[in-house]
Amino acid sequence: MRFVSRCLEALGRYRALACAAITAASLVGSMLLAPVASADSVSMATAVGYGGYYVADAWVPVHVVVRNEGPANMAKLVLRVGGPSIGDRRVTGVLTWPLWLPKDGDTSTFIDVPGSALGQGTALDLVVGGRVVTSSWLGGNSVSHVDLVGVVSDSSQATQFLAGTSADGTPVLPVALKAYDLPTSAQALANLSALVASVDELRALSAAQARALANWVAQGGLLIVTGTGDVPSEFGQLPISPGAFQVVNGDPLANFAGTGGGPGQIESTAGQAAAWARLWAGSNAEPLVASETFGRGQIWQTAFSPLDPDLLAWSGNAQMWTALFHDANLAQTADVAISGLLRPTGGLGLTSVGDALEPLRMPGLSTFALVLLAYLVAAGPVAFFVLRRVRRAALAWVVLPALSGLTTVGIFALGGSSRPAGLLMNGVGVMDLLGDGRAFEYGALAMMSPDSGDEILRLPAADDVLTLQSDTEPVANAQIEHGGGATRVSLADVPRWHVRYVFASGFDEAAGRIQCNFKEAYGLLFGTVTNETRMTLSDVAVVYDGMLVKLGTLAPGQTRSLNASQEVQTSSWISDYGLYNRQLTHGIGRTLGAYLSGLVAGWHSGSAEALVVATASRGLLELSAPSNQRAVASEKTLVLVREYAPVMPVVEAGS
Repeated sequence: MRFVSRCLEALGRYRALACAAITAASLVGSMLLAPVASADSVSMATAVGYGGYYVADAWVPVHVVVRNEGPANMAKLVLRVGGPSIGDRRVTGVLTWPLWLPKDGDTSTFIDVPGSALGQGTALDLVVGGRVVTSSWLGGNSVSHVDLVGVVSDSSQATQFLAGTSADGTPVLPVALKAYDLPTSAQALANLSALVASVDELRALSAAQARALANWVAQGGLLIVTGTGDVPSEFGQLPISPGAFQVVNGDPLANFAGTGGGPGQIESTAGQAAAWARLWAGSNAEPLVASETFGRGQIWQTAFSPLDPDLLAWSGNAQMWTALFHDANLAQTADVAISGLLRPTGGLGLTSVGDALEPLRMPGLSTFALVLLAYLVAAGPVAFFVLRRVRRAALAWVVLPALSGLTTVGIFALGGSSRPAGLLMNGVGVMDLLGDGRAFEYGALAMMSPDSGDEILRLPAADDVLTLQSDTEPVANAQIEHGGGATRVSLADVPRWHVRYVFASGFDEAAGRIQCNFKEAYGLLFGTVTNETRMTLSDVAVVYDGMLVKLGTLAPGQTRSLNASQEVQTSSWISDYGLYNRQLTHGIGRTLGAYLSGLVAGWHSGSAEALVVATASRGLLELSAPSNQRAVASEKTLVLVREYAPVMPVVEAGS
């Protein structure tokens, strides 16, 4: 009883402490008793690529569906990636995505995974409370030397109309996709050479899917719309307006396909072809096939369903679709913005920018020669003369080692003064302006520090990111976390003087544009160029039909006119532009200069599009410096900016 009374008296004296202890105990108890997701209550299914097919050198969509039969909880998807070497660098890191698990319900999401990771075999983990509750093995079929063409339909038989079709000699591999299988990332659509969808299927897409699909087309993709009607606003107005159901003569398709006979009567719902559209088969009153340019890509439309029985029975059906892919390739006036982004010779080749990092700004040979000469003079004639004058020759045993020590200390001090005081960074990237204020951007950032420690970068939320390191360096803890309004890149415990690479790509809705008004007359190019971006553009040039027009530097908002004195005839514009823009031939610019020739490999130089190209020293969010307040000793950035603009011909008198 006495013990109990003393305890009660102590509780009365320290009432606040007692309340805190009771509260802490209750919190710990609630945490211990809180329900935790288990493998029995959570299951996960994944669908890789398009019908299980994917391209290894691109970002691949993975559709994740999770069934939770327990309480609501916050989880995350975790994927550990490694990859092939790019020179002496290799891909390594951990990718994570947040995922909310509703109580007793299903949830789904799309993630972008590097195709190289799928080829090596990897598992996607679902982590709840720091514990892996379920995993799904990601597997599929990597394809090459074929064109993947997606057909949006609920039926797996919907791809039969593409049987035996090819695209300029490359076989077409059609894959059936349900509407909910389309990813919400434009980069993940880069696996496809084309996408076929009816108007109804386009209307069934979510807002995020429609926006991603429209961005992909604007970056150079090919969308084939079958039938007529209203589509999501992201695609604007289609080439063929809707009309009443009717049966029309399908024989004009024979001329389009280059075959002897047509399919006869086919069903159509077409009204008229739009004034801006290009008609390929039929007439303006009864259009059958028409197309329009959409950014750098194209939208083709057929007034009929590809599954029309008369079309499927027609012997020229395969030739017709082959002709469509062939003509679509010829009509492509600008190369695509996303092409082989993860190839070692593609975008990932930009990581060679790390080769230009200089860990020390070493003194010149003349400085070391002066130090050595001073030591020889002091340790030789001077020491001999002084010791002889004071008659202390025996002190040479002390003086000479002291001089050696002082010289060594001086050399170390000189080296320390030349050592950088903080982080060294080199970054190069590409900004592909689409002409409507949007841009596709990607770049590589190389970082090195004289001190060990952590690096943290905050990149745009929709960016796809990979981290790389040298094969000769120890494995670093690299983590890429998506969510929270940003993509957070963490490089932990990076050793001193070791280089780490971050390769990021994404879509910028507010990049601006280079407003162009071009006309051609008498073999000369006229017009104006206005810089409507946030960057100062250096060494702006216009390339068109064997001409290189030099415009100099354009500040934001500045306009400059083209004139004949600025034009230079060129047979190799890339070499001539390198002579004009010296940034691409020196320092970190050599990486971009080497990459430029492959970047424009798909451009038809004789097309009706002019290429506007320049460089900038900033403007790419993918090349942001670390956000953990570390001192930066050197930061070098170079961005290649390009845009394609139409050229209007002027009808010459008498023609």
